[in-house]
Amino acid sequence: MQHRPGRTLGIWAIVLLILGVALNVAAIMLMVKMFKPVYYAGDAMLPTLRDGDELLLKRDPAEVRRGDVIGFTSVAWQRDGVSIGRVVAVEGDHIAYAKGDKTLTLNGQPLDEPYVLGGAPGDPGLSFAVSVPRGRVFVLGDNRGNSADSRYYPELQYGTLAVSDVAGVRVPEENVLLLTLGAVSTVGTLVLPVGIGLGISARVVRRRNAAAVPAGPVWGAVHVEES
Repeated sequence: MQHRPGRTLGIWAIVLLILGVALNVAAIMLMVKMFKPVYYAGDAMLPTLRDGDELLLKRDPAEVRRGDVIGFTSVAWQRDGVSIGRVVAVEGDHIAYAKGDKTLTLNGQPLDEPYVLGGAPGDPGLSFAVSVPRGRVFVLGDNRGNSADSRYYPELQYGTLAVSDVAGVRVPEENVLLLTLGAVSTVGTLVLPVGIGLGISARVVRRRNAAAVPAGPVWGAVHVEES
């Protein structure tokens, strides 16, 4: 079988184009499925988050831990959309604060909270002592002076939230999975122009080869001389 000029280039062009599209689509689908972008509104999480900041939440976290910044929805708290707060205690923990204390206490020990605005962990001085029930978390804002959080709902399971209300856990920009998906998408994006370039090259090679083939006799034609 005669080898068609540019055929190899054309095959590679198709392979790279398919690969580039597949990598981009896969990365985007996984990012949409696993992560949720949220714009934060308000100042309850100062200084960690400012009004208008964008953060990325990992959906369906396997575990919600102390110190996690979470997005949550709560019908009981009459919140519209996704709210943001910080988990300071999880199931089985005893979290407490008495007006005038320098820190919250977690399981009887002072709780170090370097993220709290102004170093005022109990502002505005609402006292509480809560043993967190199973499957629930105790949530506070980092700006304790202006945060409608677990302290204000003691009649609702001691102010705790169900873990099932957690819409996602904030992930840092250097998250390994996020970086991996970004790298996959970048590779796919870089592959696409290479595939397009090879496709153009294959077409050029075919045209040049067609132009270089000399015209031969027409088979079956009969030449007759007139007398």
